[in-house]
Amino acid sequence: MKKYLTRSMAAMSAMCVLLMTGCSKGIDINNEQNEIIANYAARLVVKAAKVDYTYIPDIKEPDADISNDDIIDETQTDADGNIIAAEHDYSPLSDYLGLDGVEITYKDCIVGDEYPNDDSSLFVVEAEPGKKLVAVEYSLTNNTDSDIVYSIPQDGLVFRLKVNGSKNVMSFKTLLLNDFSNMKNYTIGAGQTNTAVIVFQLDSEDADSLSTVEVRYGAGGSYLPKEPK
Repeated sequence: MKKYLTRSMAAMSAMCVLLMTGCSKGIDINNEQNEIIANYAARLVVKAAKVDYTYIPDIKEPDADISNDDIIDETQTDADGNIIAAEHDYSPLSDYLGLDGVEITYKDCIVGDEYPNDDSSLFVVEAEPGKKLVAVEYSLTNNTDSDIVYSIPQDGLVFRLKVNGSKNVMSFKTLLLNDFSNMKNYTIGAGQTNTAVIVFQLDSEDADSLSTVEVRYGAGGSYLPKEPK
């Protein structure tokens, strides 16, 4: 409890600084980011006070109107039926993001009650009761000789996760600095590789039965390559 309280107080202190300096020259925070910070701060304050309170992120219901009939299954399996990882082209995602000079590759899919599961992290996203988080990670490699500083477009980004071939779940924004939906002035050093993430929340049963990762991006909707979980 002491460890968690220390992290909570540190997070609250940091967010208070952000809120108080939101109009200063040092940190540029828009209204949407202020709202995200306020939600996290409220959650941490109440938890520190030992009140039973669950922070509910802004999550949209599964999109049942999207048809998957035109999606080609490119999954390859070995003799035992295990999915074989393949090298896939993620340049369409780079184009969608507007990330020139950056190579994107699939890294991992992490399912759990919170993300990241790392004691050193200042901000941790927690799933609602009966739900689990699905964090899809990508490696961003800067192949140039200069640092690349990236901010998401003003109209935002749209991501959906295909769940067991029957429904699509929208991602939601977090305070994680490497969240694709929240990146602002995000730096990828010259020649370096960073990890970026898209976070989804699913019913626990759906999350546990997830066998492949299929992410759809853009308002119109194009699928990224199918990857093993």
